[in-house]
This record gives sequence, structure tokens and C-alpha cells, in this order.
Amino acid sequence: MKSVINLLPAAYRRQRMLRCRAAQWTTVVCVVLLVVWAARWYRLREYYALSQQLEAVAREGRPAQAMLTEIVHMRQQLRQLQQQETVAKELERQRQVLTMLGLISQAAQQSDGKLRVSQFEVLNLQMSAAEGQLRNNDSRLGALTLVGVSLDSPTVAELHDALVRSSLFADVKLIKSNEREGNGVALYDYEVRCEL
Repeated sequence: MKSVINLLPAAYRRQRMLRCRAAQWTTVVCVVLLVVWAARWYRLREYYALSQQLEAVAREGRPAQAMLTEIVHMRQQLRQLQQQETVAKELERQRQVLTMLGLISQAAQQSDGKLRVSQFEVLNLQMSAAEGQLRNNDSRLGALTLVGVSLDSPTVAELHDALVRSSLFADVKLIKSNEREGNGVALYDYEVRCEL
């Protein structure tokens, strides 16, 4: 048995129930949207704080990054300088050979064709006498050996004197001077050793 009877029309009751449900669901949706907005705001705040920290770390790391770039650049320059130094040393050595070759050519030309250099041998050119003394008087000092033929002994002596006067060599020695007969003419085979 019912103690209350609802005499309101059905359309009005439906409308009222819809309003009640709409108010309930609107409250639920507003609460959910508010929670989502709060979570989103919290995450954005965290993201902003992290991006500021990242920017601060990047700002602090810029000098180190610039220094690292500079170090890499300096290493490349150092490698280039070492290559240039190697080339310069090689050129210096070659200049020394050319200087010696020119000196020997001039000394041989002074003989007016009486002397000929047939063999020119350079040993350990890069080692100087001072370096040899540091290496306990090593016999492998830089040296130049000239082997050739002359028409007479005084011409060989003149070559020897010209090499001594050049002061390019530490010591100039006449190793051998042998007389031999060639086509009815006396020839002198000689060997001169010049130490640097």
C-alpha cells in the first residue's frame, strides 16, 4: 500500500528527473574536469621547472662545451704543425744535401776538368757531430763519401783543401789515393770522407 501518490503529470516528472540527473552529472563532470585541469597544471609546472633546470645546466655547460671545441681545434692545429715540422725538417735535410752537392761541384770545377767525382754517398745526414758525442762517440756520425778519378795527385789535394776551407764539415780525410794506369795515362783513384 502506498501512502503517497504522485499526481503530477508524467511529462513534468520526466523533466524534473532530467534536471536532477543533469545537475548530478554536471557536478560529476565539473569535478572530473577540475581534477584533470589540476593534474595538467601540476605537470606543466613540473615541466616548466625541469626546463628551467635544463636551461641552467646548459648555460653552465656552455663554457665547457666551448672549451672542448677549442681543445679539438687546438689538437687539429697541433697535428698540422707537427706535419709542417716534419716537412720542414725534411726540407732542411734536403737543403743540406743540396749545399754539399753545390760545394763539391764548385770544388771539382776548380780543377779545370782534371778531377771527376764518380760516386757521392751520404750516410746519417740528420745526425750532427754534437749528437754523435752525446751518443758515446758513435762511429755512425753523419758522413759524406766521395769516390772518383783524377789526373794527378795535387788536384785531389786541392779538392781536399777546398772541402776543409768550406767549414761545412767537422773533419775531411783522404781515405785513399792510388795510382793506376789507364790507356797509357796515369790516373789517381781517390776516396775522401767528410764528417759532419
